[in-house]
Amino acid sequence: MIEKNNSQWTPEELIEAIGKAWGTDVHFGSCSGNAFPKEYALDFLISRQKAVLSAEGKVALHPSMQICDGHKSF
Repeated sequence: MIEKNNSQWTPEELIEAIGKAWGTDVHFGSCSGNAFPKEYALDFLISRQKAVLSAEGKVALHPSMQICDGHKSF
């Protein structure tokens, strides 16, 4: 979702879009098996250097991120 809409949404707009796409009570999981609500997903991605906030306050993929198509099989 971040890749497709790179640098278009603020964090609040991203959270709203996640809720519209997958439901307001959606939770995300990390590799360690911890689940967390959508409101914490962006902080998690930023802390893992997967996403960044631009100078304009928009969500973008971290420049070093390489997106594969592995998720498309799920």
